[in-house]
Amino acid sequence: MAKIEDLIARISDDGLREAIAAEIREIKKTKRFGLVFEGHLPESVRLPRLPIVKGSHVAKKGQPGNKIFQVLDTNGKMALCSPEGESAPGKEGESIPIRDLFAVKHFGEPIFPVLTPVDRVARGGPEKPWHVLINADNFHALQLLLYTHERKVDVIYIDPPYNTGARDWKYNNDYVDKSDSFRHSKWLSMMYKRLILAKRLLRPDGTLIVTIDENELHHLRCLLSDVFPSSTIQHAVAIVNPKGVTQGTLSRVEEYIVFCFSQATTVTGRADDYLTPEPDDGFEATIATRPRWKGLLRSGTNARREDRKNMFYPVLVDTERGAVLGAGDPLPFGQEPHLGVKIKGLTAVWPITRSGAQGRWGVGYKTLRRLIQDGYVALGAHDKKRSTWAISYLSQQLREQIETGVLEVVGFDKVKNCVDVKYSELGARRIKTVWKRSRHDAGAYGSDMITALLGRTEAFPFPKSLYAVEDTLRLLVDKKPNAVILDFFAGSGTTFHATALMNARDGGKRQSILVTNNEVAEAQERKLAARNFFPGDDEFESFGICESATWPRCRNAITGQREDGAEIPGAYLGNFQDEDAILLKDGLKENLEYLRLDFVDSAKVERGDAFETILPILWMVAGSVGTRDKSRGVSPWYIAEHSPLAVLIQEARFLDFREKLKRRNDITYIFLVTDSEENFIMMRKELGQRFLSVQLYKSYLENFRINTINPALTGEG
Repeated sequence: MAKIEDLIARISDDGLREAIAAEIREIKKTKRFGLVFEGHLPESVRLPRLPIVKGSHVAKKGQPGNKIFQVLDTNGKMALCSPEGESAPGKEGESIPIRDLFAVKHFGEPIFPVLTPVDRVARGGPEKPWHVLINADNFHALQLLLYTHERKVDVIYIDPPYNTGARDWKYNNDYVDKSDSFRHSKWLSMMYKRLILAKRLLRPDGTLIVTIDENELHHLRCLLSDVFPSSTIQHAVAIVNPKGVTQGTLSRVEEYIVFCFSQATTVTGRADDYLTPEPDDGFEATIATRPRWKGLLRSGTNARREDRKNMFYPVLVDTERGAVLGAGDPLPFGQEPHLGVKIKGLTAVWPITRSGAQGRWGVGYKTLRRLIQDGYVALGAHDKKRSTWAISYLSQQLREQIETGVLEVVGFDKVKNCVDVKYSELGARRIKTVWKRSRHDAGAYGSDMITALLGRTEAFPFPKSLYAVEDTLRLLVDKKPNAVILDFFAGSGTTFHATALMNARDGGKRQSILVTNNEVAEAQERKLAARNFFPGDDEFESFGICESATWPRCRNAITGQREDGAEIPGAYLGNFQDEDAILLKDGLKENLEYLRLDFVDSAKVERGDAFETILPILWMVAGSVGTRDKSRGVSPWYIAEHSPLAVLIQEARFLDFREKLKRRNDITYIFLVTDSEENFIMMRKELGQRFLSVQLYKSYLENFRINTINPALTGEG
């Protein structure tokens, strides 16, 4: 634009110059600098359970791509269809059996979602809220969550498709691969629509976290700057695959964790900054107050005297004081030590193994002398069997932690000639932007964890390390024991698992909401289509992500057992409330509800005929607290037995309803079914400020009509 304006200034005709300049000023009002991406056809979703009626948009089963038809007429078995946008008076359509069609909804059309219960598992007791897993397309699930959780979510953690070009995600029912010249633009369009909605779910101090690799990192950061202009955006580099992924040039070992911090966000400092050399046990330093000193006697490979001849020398100790005071010169190889003799009045300790063989020390004699001088070597117990003494020292890793502040020297014992060190206080250090922790290995603690939980390999491709997700979330919710965490690209369910594990560590009541679709892998989808199985068929759905991986993984993590009753092997890393490790077979004491998002006709909602399927939504509005009741019965009101919600169904019975509420001090949410705004205001006033009152079904219907009028739906960036 600047160059064009310079050229305009050179136009000699005043009228022409001003006219062109005015047009350019208008263009600049809509011109944005930064990330620009194409608008695409609005996304659509196939809804196999939605009835097909006249006027429905439909697609053929087994047909890839975005070819949509409109139903001109139907007799219940056959549908007269015309390609979308091509129907005209007198134009003949194609007659297609309804069994061969899916109903289709474009993003932007009003939808009225309901939640159908599928399964549940409860081990957390009544004092714990329920986690929720929703099998759904995440765009429509986000619209639903705007009704239940607007401004209620503390952290959104998502792991979207990485858009590597490996056909790992779909746009409008087509896999996106490297041959698609618009693949980056489609990915941005897909993400933009969802982030616009997700932003409204966060609390004022909430944080969005997105994991990604190099394919979309920089595009993502630009997109987040557009959607979250007032946020501080940072990313951490996390080593998740130490073995590396060979890509023809460099071998990639990392992924990126992008944070959108609000101005009110606080990040909890930790004893472990995720970069400084980690404790020997591979978990964070808060497990113990003091570190484990390393044994001076070498063990494992290259531990014989002949392996490092200069590391066979006497260590000089004062057994009366219990102190290590010096180190002699190496004994030439071939000469035998005189065990039990003293050198300069001090007992000589030699590197003798438990088998009685000659070993070697872990550091050279010159290094040990410096460590003794610094007080970094300690004398342990006497070993009668070997007639020698145990000696330990601060390893190089621990000495580096002293330099960086992870460890601090808190005292020096003059008698024993050694320091006392302990880990620094929890909030003493900021988390670094490079993370290198063995527990973040996606193979050992992601893929292997899934295998342990489900009893089969390759149940889910590339799951995150359980502890990598836990470490990421803990930065934001360590001091929030009642935090709400949302993951709308839930994959295998690691976010739930990590949230439950945090609760096990500190007794928290954090709550996770997971959304994932039931997408079937491309190869499996072809096999099922050949057998005439399509979305909506039980056989097809059993192979989907949610049914085959997400729900079983979350359920088994709670029960401690696989579906066949076998106990899950292994134990969780780290420290817990009772300081004892939790075995996977013990399970996690949490409650989890599994729901499927379906759609209903708005007229059915207005008549009150959809109450049973809207009830789980109301339960979520009330915080997913207490066991969800399955039905309302036939009374003129519904007062949940275990949850803090009540619904007045017949407004003429308001006075009786109000009297009933006096017996329940735990009720906090009241839903009043009335078409009259005036009556709603009157009843809300009568109930008082003790309750949060909501008008049904007006609030529900308006939410899903309003949330379709959104610039995000156009796909424009």
